[in-house]
Amino acid sequence: MIGTAIKSDDKELDKRIINFCDLPDDVLFSIFRKLDIKSLSTLCRVCCRLKDLLSSDHAWVLFSHNFNVIHFEEDVLPLKEKFRISHNREKGTCHESLLANFSKRQMPWMQYHNGNLWVSSKNEIQSYSPGRGKQLKVNKKNNPYKLQRDVTKFVTKEDRIVSGCLDGSIHIWEAGGTHTVVEKAHPLDTQAVDCHNGILVSGSRDATLKVFRLQSDNYSGITGVEEKCCFPVGDRVWSLTLSQCGSFCACGTAFCEGDAPISLLDLNKQCAVNQLGTEHKIGAGVLDMQYENEHTLLTCGYDTFIHMWDLRINRCICSWEQRFDSAYYCLKSDGHMNIFAGASRHGLVDLWDKRKTSKPVQSFYIGHQNSPVYSLAFDSKRLYAALDLQVKILDFSCYQ
Repeated sequence: MIGTAIKSDDKELDKRIINFCDLPDDVLFSIFRKLDIKSLSTLCRVCCRLKDLLSSDHAWVLFSHNFNVIHFEEDVLPLKEKFRISHNREKGTCHESLLANFSKRQMPWMQYHNGNLWVSSKNEIQSYSPGRGKQLKVNKKNNPYKLQRDVTKFVTKEDRIVSGCLDGSIHIWEAGGTHTVVEKAHPLDTQAVDCHNGILVSGSRDATLKVFRLQSDNYSGITGVEEKCCFPVGDRVWSLTLSQCGSFCACGTAFCEGDAPISLLDLNKQCAVNQLGTEHKIGAGVLDMQYENEHTLLTCGYDTFIHMWDLRINRCICSWEQRFDSAYYCLKSDGHMNIFAGASRHGLVDLWDKRKTSKPVQSFYIGHQNSPVYSLAFDSKRLYAALDLQVKILDFSCYQ
């Protein structure tokens, strides 16, 4: 409390007691900069005005170096809440809940898009959306996303769902409900797919990667699918991804045959431009991959590492090793500093900070001993993990 004596014009002494909370905003923010996070948290409970000021991003931006927040496109949370969730995530403080149970073991795939979580189960792709209390609940409407055989991997992009199938076909659903099937796209199962601006790529167990052009109009949606080219990649395709511009495709194989497990393809020139991972051991195939940007690629697989590749020099510039010598089945990056990776055993998900390579920031055990993590997704508050028998949610926004 600050006491001052103010002399008025009529020479009467007007004594006033000025509270700390009566100081101007800019003065208070200058004081906030001198305090630590614990003191700021205490000030939040003093009065409504201080609570409002300390809820603004301006009060917390100076502490950005203390927290590594998840970068998420749809995130509208205030900075204070992001920091709190980041602190919970790195300390392993979360609420674990069950989203779905499977009657038999399977290899589910998952995507998060526009506030909805999409999960494959056998020959269906099920949609989950936030209900009351922001809990994810299965959509009650009839689910039109069904295939003739089991789903392999799928993507949700540009208001489309594109899925591979065990019978070698490719299924495409548009926002308007139009369903297009590319029959016999491959003679064997279609293991991975991706799409961008009317370009569709698919990889198969037949050791080929195919590129298709989607023909469409503004009224009928997709009117046809034309095969543009086919690339032999040396072995069974397990993963692929398109660059952000859609001009390049990276493809990961089983690497039992061929020169390298990763092939880089130029779709405009319709040719292979390079191969990565020649130093991998035979059988150390690539199970998942993601472009960070046009020049950086993340991969993981049976060699028990996450690798970051600089495509300008075609070299691995950083790697993160699974400390229990387990394969990494899947990875998901926020494009900034955070990488989640799902291991082949113990239902284990590792959170890596790209600036630290010695050990993960945190590890989450969410399954039984033999439970692989086949797919991951996340939003600003939660991590979703698809295991062999269930889908789990870790909510880091809980208060402890």
